[in-house]
Amino acid sequence: MVAEALECLMQGETARGTFFACIRSDPVLALRVQPLASIYDTEPDLLRSLLLAAPVAAGAAQAAYAVRWRQSVGVAHLAQALAQRAGLPDAQAAWLAGLCHNLADYLNTAPTPAADHLIGLDADGWLADAVRFHAEPLTRGRAAHPLVRVTQLAYQLVARADAVDSVDVRAALSALQLGAGEAAQLLAESLAHGRQMAMRFGLAETLAVSTAASGFDRLAQLYAGQAAQSALHGHFRFADGPSQVFGRLRDSLQALFGIEQTCLFAPAADGLLRVNALMPAVPALNALAIPPDDGHSVLPRALARNAPQRFERGVADAALVDEQIARVLGVGGFLCQPLALADGQIGLLVAGDAPPEAGGAALWRFALAECADALNPRYPATPAGFVEKPESAPRATPGDDIPRERVRRAIHEVANPLTIMRNYVNLLSERLGTDSSVQRDLDIIGDEIERVARIVRGLTAADESTAAAPTQLELASVNAIVSELVRMALGTLLAPNKVTVQIDLNPDVPPLPLNKDLLKQVLFNLAKNAVEAMPTGGHLRFTTRLAEIDGQRRVEIEVADTGPGLPPDVVSHLFEPVATSKDGDHAGLGLAISRGLVERMHGQLTCRSTPEGTRFLIHLPTLQNGQTLLTTTRYGSM
Repeated sequence: MVAEALECLMQGETARGTFFACIRSDPVLALRVQPLASIYDTEPDLLRSLLLAAPVAAGAAQAAYAVRWRQSVGVAHLAQALAQRAGLPDAQAAWLAGLCHNLADYLNTAPTPAADHLIGLDADGWLADAVRFHAEPLTRGRAAHPLVRVTQLAYQLVARADAVDSVDVRAALSALQLGAGEAAQLLAESLAHGRQMAMRFGLAETLAVSTAASGFDRLAQLYAGQAAQSALHGHFRFADGPSQVFGRLRDSLQALFGIEQTCLFAPAADGLLRVNALMPAVPALNALAIPPDDGHSVLPRALARNAPQRFERGVADAALVDEQIARVLGVGGFLCQPLALADGQIGLLVAGDAPPEAGGAALWRFALAECADALNPRYPATPAGFVEKPESAPRATPGDDIPRERVRRAIHEVANPLTIMRNYVNLLSERLGTDSSVQRDLDIIGDEIERVARIVRGLTAADESTAAAPTQLELASVNAIVSELVRMALGTLLAPNKVTVQIDLNPDVPPLPLNKDLLKQVLFNLAKNAVEAMPTGGHLRFTTRLAEIDGQRRVEIEVADTGPGLPPDVVSHLFEPVATSKDGDHAGLGLAISRGLVERMHGQLTCRSTPEGTRFLIHLPTLQNGQTLLTTTRYGSM
């Protein structure tokens, strides 16, 4: 359901109804997201962060979640139906009460604290009571609020196989002017509805408990955390000014941790800690002024130690000012968190009734770090959808089509999914043990992820107006690079496109001092072009050999296909970055980039094409940048 909700967010206003219909099917998401309905259009990044922070279950955890979820939906649907048949005014509240009746199971807490999450949604507290007392005997609820009675009854009917025939259930039905037959029909409809929703969200079957479940649970938790961090970054990125930054921090803490009461203290002009207007607070707090050397209060302690401090009401020797802050906020305790402000001072975020794990949670620390970065930006943010006027744009250098700030932001965004993929590979490697063939494939994936990361980092490594930094070289086997590329591309690029491959590697080709990443990228670009030239399949051959060109010893790498060849007018402009008939993911830049990369290795890239196929030849010198000739090492052909 998280995936479907994310898709709705991408579709915008047209999918608003579908989005909230999806959200109301999960108790945790309903409590996190539904109260924020008004920001569907204005703050999609926050909603996205809430969805991505939702627990992702797998293995044994998926089985347990599916059981809890099916009960939640079954009780919710039946409670709503019972409320409608009984003529209760708010059937939607009955749905929410039924959906959240087992909220404690999701939160791993007691029923009473779980019910506390609902207090803010219903001023009279009936919704929280319905969750708190849902499992109590029906006889205790005979005179209770109708919402409590409906939730109790729906729970009994879903949880007990013999409920319809029991005396207490029939008495409760009678009080709502419902018969046993009608209740049985409503129960059957609710269970059928639950099965349909389970199929829709992929929860129809309970997964078998696997010995590897814990490993996949770790992967799921890792993904949820990394994805949520990426979304939180997007939420804070376009905040306009400190007040909006703190507004977004308040929304994030409320949604992610259920923190509804927050305020900010900071050193004032008189040196005392006073409530700060950057985060709106209860006016009564304006009367408080705390000396920064008051060792009894958690606020000065947090400031002095630059570490979060917790206060709970009722502690005998607690500072009275802390008791007063908690009383004014209407909370039983609070967490005091130091936070860097835009003026260089340290402020103190007071988070009322923060859960015990909040201060040490990775998502908590990340949200605060994003807040600090937004208050003290290294680069100015550009609002989403903003288009700079041509006359105000900086003068572009030739070929500089993308503003550098956009490149920097793109690099920052790319870093998160790369980290996720890298961590996935590490955890899979740990789980799969010492299987050499699998580990070799995982090593290739890991190397490619690192290569992408280096390419991305290199985009801003040097200013384009200056000479490019010298390429870092390493002694590498050309034959090994070709073999590795073929192994990597065989199952993902070649075989799916019905392309057979042959490699002829000359064992006398010596190792060369070169950048492996550059050569890999060139070879992959050429292989991809060859596959695209053979849409119905064909044959691709990689060959390495030694050659004499202009009296110099060279290493020659040939990539040849059996496609229909290229017209002469195309060959003459082959390495120019022009638009082609290919799909939009590469507009004729691949070969131009490839030639540029080969030239960075002090080599040449040429093409020879006939109706029988096309051959690309890469010639690399055995001497690079004045280095001495390397001793030839023999490698067996593959």
